[in-house]
Parts: sequence; C-alpha cells; structure tokens
Amino acid sequence: MMAQTIRIRANPHPGQLEVHNHPARFKVLAAGRRWGKTRLGVNECLEVAAKGGRAWWVAPNYKMSEVGWRPLRRMASKIGAEIRKVDRQILLPNGGEVTVRSADNPDTLRGEGLDFVVMDECAFVPEQAWNEALRPALSDREGKAIFISTPKRRNWFFRLYQEGLNGNDEWQSWQFPTSANPYIAPDEIEAAKDSLPSDIFRQEYLAIFL
Repeated sequence: MMAQTIRIRANPHPGQLEVHNHPARFKVLAAGRRWGKTRLGVNECLEVAAKGGRAWWVAPNYKMSEVGWRPLRRMASKIGAEIRKVDRQILLPNGGEVTVRSADNPDTLRGEGLDFVVMDECAFVPEQAWNEALRPALSDREGKAIFISTPKRRNWFFRLYQEGLNGNDEWQSWQFPTSANPYIAPDEIEAAKDSLPSDIFRQEYLAIFL
C-alpha cells in the first residue's frame, strides 16, 4: 500500500521562503516581533512530520509553549491529524509527529531521537537545553534545527547567530526587522517607534543585538 501524501499549505512571505529554502542544517533567525517566526516554525515542523519524521517544538516554559501549540493544533486539524491535547502532540496518518515541549527543566528533554527541532524564543531558553539534550538527540537521525527569537542582548543566542555568519556550511543566520513582514502596516511600526524607548524598539522591532 502506498504511503499517504500529506500536503502543507504554507503560503510563506518572501523572508520566510528565503529561510525555508536555504539548505543549511542549522538555521538561526533573529527577527522582530510579529515578523512571522512562529508561523515559519510551525510550517517547518509540519513539513517534517508530513514526511514521516519526528519534530519537536521547544519553548522556554509551558506558558510560552502555547504560542506554538495553538497554530499547530489549528493547522493539524485541517490535514486529518490526531491531536493529543494532554500530551501536546500531533500524530499524522503516515506516522509523522510533532510534540510541543518546555525547556524550563532541560533534563526532561533527554531520550528521544529527533529529525527536527524548533527552539522558539531561543534567547530565553537555557543553553543547557541545546548542548546537553537537544543537540545529542539529533545525532542518530542527522536531524536539523531552527532557532527563532527576538534578541535578548548578547547572550548565547547571539553566539549561535554569529556561528551562522562564520562561513560554516552547516549554519546560516538571518536578521529581519518587523517591517520585513509585508502584512504589518508601516503606520503601526512607526507608532511603536514613537511610543517605545529607543533600545526597546531596536531590540523588539529591528532585531538588533544591543
């Protein structure tokens, strides 16, 4: 019997498409608020699962994981996936799966072999979660990862971002301001610029590492 083909209708904007199409194994995306980081990460997870793979969405804590879990649930319901709300897990008919996890206790992330990881708001996740749990989990399947976040000054997410600028073929980095999302009104961004402290605007809307 032929495996079922599952199609994910993503409709990415140009910046999301650029990141998606790049062949790097590890992708680091520093982007302003409302640029579309979550939508990109959700689509990437579902695409891996649509090919029978195992993907994890890892957020800094349980409450913040809801940001990814809501759109994952919504999109999964459109493609006939089983949604296990208690486990925060999506199971596709072809055996692929997406699980939403919290990094507030990095030791709980050990054990699974993974094809793909999204580290959501990576700048707020403990570095230990990547070094000791998630990076080793990708080894047996030669899995991939995408790190998405607004900056939090120059912490370990900044070091990951630098890795993607150093000419390593496995890594690639991008920096996009909120204005690179064509669906955000320019007037709204200008209003935020006028009302917020300069440093906050530069970090949250321009994705600058202060």
